[in-house]
Amino acid sequence: MLLFQKSFFNNRLKKIIDSCCNNNKKEITTTDIILAPSLNNTTLEQQQYDHSVPPEWYELDREVRIQLCYYLSWENLMKWEDFDIFMISKLCNGKPLLFVGWAILASPHSQYLMEKETMKNNNNKNKKGYNFLETYNISSKCMIDFLRGIEDRYRVDNPYHNNIHAADVLQSTHAFLVMGSADKRKRLLPSLLQLFSILVSAVIHDVGHPGYNNTFQSNSLSPTSLLYNDTSVLENHHISLAFRMILGTEGNSDWNIFKGMDPDDFVTCRKLITEAILHTDMALHFTKLDEIKKLPSQNNNDTTDECNNDDDDDNEDTAAYSWKVIKFLMHMADISNLAKRKSISIQWTDRVLTEFFRQGDKEKELGLPVSPLCDRNTTSPSKSQVGFIDSIVRPSLQVLQRHLPSITTIILPLLEINYKHWEEKELLSSKKTSKKRTITVAIGREKETSLEVDNNIVVSRAA
Repeated sequence: MLLFQKSFFNNRLKKIIDSCCNNNKKEITTTDIILAPSLNNTTLEQQQYDHSVPPEWYELDREVRIQLCYYLSWENLMKWEDFDIFMISKLCNGKPLLFVGWAILASPHSQYLMEKETMKNNNNKNKKGYNFLETYNISSKCMIDFLRGIEDRYRVDNPYHNNIHAADVLQSTHAFLVMGSADKRKRLLPSLLQLFSILVSAVIHDVGHPGYNNTFQSNSLSPTSLLYNDTSVLENHHISLAFRMILGTEGNSDWNIFKGMDPDDFVTCRKLITEAILHTDMALHFTKLDEIKKLPSQNNNDTTDECNNDDDDDNEDTAAYSWKVIKFLMHMADISNLAKRKSISIQWTDRVLTEFFRQGDKEKELGLPVSPLCDRNTTSPSKSQVGFIDSIVRPSLQVLQRHLPSITTIILPLLEINYKHWEEKELLSSKKTSKKRTITVAIGREKETSLEVDNNIVVSRAA
């Protein structure tokens, strides 16, 4: 292990300037999260960034690049209601994870370069972004190659668990983080390493997903299920596949975004990423939700929470609290489709049910038990969505709003709009079913005929 670490880090470049290193040791403030230091136009780093736009950018028409400059701007990336990942995927020629990932993880330089490429007047001074590239000594090319390589390992033939979903979870996680940093009443102040870890987790959280869930893996005795002993099968698979891809042989992969990182930071980062992705296993949802319920909200103005106010300024306590919350936030980003704008949410519902029904068909073909919500003949789309909101999404968001007040004003209203939509569809469906049964029974007794009701049209058929 020591030999591997020595080989892995033997090409690590000299640490960036002391000020950047020191910033990584102090408590991160709201300004630290969203504002990066201005670049020195005379440095080698700036020359490097000038040539660090994904080549795919230049394959797009100029008009499309101008549109993307807006849609992938920092201001738009932090939006919840108005961010349309499906439109962005079309504009990006089916490469949403590459472009959304670059816009977020390579910020502020990606923001500067997009505006520069579209000939917009801009000043990179105080450009908003995370500044991961300098802090962790990642070249822009390495970050771009990493994002492209991971996206290529998402299966585009999956209706739901594909690169569009990964890009959506990344942007949703980022939006959650910005909401948390913007509310000064709360103490949601993750360290920069935690921010980097959670966003990388969002990128890779479903990489290599086969389109058939953990239940299918276990029931079919798949090689992946046997490898991980039926325990968080796919989550373990995603983590393992991603790190094998990233590290390559002795850490020399062109995608290795960790090779310039301090060895201790890498060990911590890998641990955090593993935790975050395992956290997305729905089998663990209620256990993790209970942990968040019991977690005191670090609210500067709230004295009702059972927490020691004297510890509020303790960096370690704040970081530990923040990590527990943002870990659950990424999990919620993974299942947040029903809390998005209705037109977008419906598309996600169609996609996830298409994938579920495909699994159900395969289970019937193999003689396996059909998993819940996977039988196209018995599953009601509207009822399934109402149930998922009632049992999973709404209770979770209501718990999280103690830690992230913006959920109350931004996200929950969207959830209720979608709930009303599916509730009305379920009510209509139930009325049709009830009417059909009543007519069939009444007429069947009197005239020995059977009636079918379809769209309010009655058709008589001999019994």
